[in-house]
Amino acid sequence: MPLDQYSSTYDLSFWGGLPVRKFEVPLTQLHDAIPDFELRPFGEPPNDNPRMRVIVRMPFGADKNERPVASVSDRYDLLQHRVVAFWLADNVEGLGPDNAKAKVVMTEYGERIRITIPLESRSCDLFSRGRERPENEGDIYRPEIEVMNSVDRSSALHVSIRWRRIVCLNGMFTVEEDRMRSVHHVDLSRTKLVKDFIEQRLAVEPDVLAQLRGWEKTQVEKGEVQAWCEDHLRAKGIWPVNTCARLWAILETGYDGTVQPPSKRGERHPLSSYRVGQHKRVPGVPHPIKTAYDLAQLLTWITSNQRTVEMQVEGTEDVPKLMKSFLASRNL
Repeated sequence: MPLDQYSSTYDLSFWGGLPVRKFEVPLTQLHDAIPDFELRPFGEPPNDNPRMRVIVRMPFGADKNERPVASVSDRYDLLQHRVVAFWLADNVEGLGPDNAKAKVVMTEYGERIRITIPLESRSCDLFSRGRERPENEGDIYRPEIEVMNSVDRSSALHVSIRWRRIVCLNGMFTVEEDRMRSVHHVDLSRTKLVKDFIEQRLAVEPDVLAQLRGWEKTQVEKGEVQAWCEDHLRAKGIWPVNTCARLWAILETGYDGTVQPPSKRGERHPLSSYRVGQHKRVPGVPHPIKTAYDLAQLLTWITSNQRTVEMQVEGTEDVPKLMKSFLASRNL
């Protein structure tokens, strides 16, 4: 199977069932790269509903039509993506990045948006202190500001700081302290709360980096991880069976690919009987894995290579919890 078919299988494509598009623009140009919306009455009198409003995306780019994207209550506060873009452009510059780029994932009509801004100047070498393995030379992590917003009530404004491993771009870790969730009714006077949150979190080393260093010192074996994948991730329904099969196969071969279930249906088959193509070598992880740190990289690789935004976000945020579960299972 060609690599482009691998990408079409696991490339980010949907958000809540809506198709997405991805692009990158200079942060200073982000405002003009995203659409504007209007809050309008829900119907014309007398055939209206005074307790409801409709959100309309205004003509944008090549699409010269207005597009209704959501119905909301008459008390709904619309937070424009463009207001968020203005705020980011005005405030992120002071956090260090020069000529910052914004990576954008946006639904077809723009009702949901995820903006990621890498902070290259805040990167750090994970193993600069107490380095034990020479292959970890240059194991650099960078913080990224991630902002999610919607105008269709699917979520409030979310602000997170994620730490991404540069060598393979597959390590994306977040801890609870680095998330500012459900910021409702945000106006320009309150954006200082978000700016202060980001500055305060970047001023101290996050717990997740200390966790990563600890995992790097914890030896593991392939067989015990495969057993945990079968008996915990699959048996408890934490991951879908095909996702579990991907992890099992990567542990076995070091390669990822599309999954073919056993042909005989109607009964439970072990993960070893699922055929997983050897289509893409998982970068930045030794084979066989040696440490819990290697396992964490595999978990973030799989959760990052998913078709939907929600699976990506929820999956990567769950990695520290999954690691805690695996390490606890060794003591039973």
